[in-house]
Amino acid sequence: MTLLPVAVALFVSPVAVALVYADARRRDLSQRYCTVAASTVGVASFGGFLAASVLGSELLAAYYRLLNQPAIAVTPLDLLFSLLMVGLASTTLAVIGYGLASRYGPLAPS
Repeated sequence: MTLLPVAVALFVSPVAVALVYADARRRDLSQRYCTVAASTVGVASFGGFLAASVLGSELLAAYYRLLNQPAIAVTPLDLLFSLLMVGLASTTLAVIGYGLASRYGPLAPS
């Protein structure tokens, strides 16, 4: 288990939460919706980085199996980069999910 993704999450997750909250307030959504949306994005973002940290080598092995490439040796830089990309991808998907749900979902303003 490497702690670098968790350390990066301490900087990336609050930025994602602040962006979602600011967007929701700018669009005059209810205070409750702003809080729920921002906390959901924050939990999803931090959870993605935490999963990458805990399941690091397993995720990389699954990635190489998916590509049908044997993973004989992986450099530490390649491992860290792939773990950070998993966390950043989960953050990106959470923010995109918020954007789609707030604009086109069942809670979208009329």
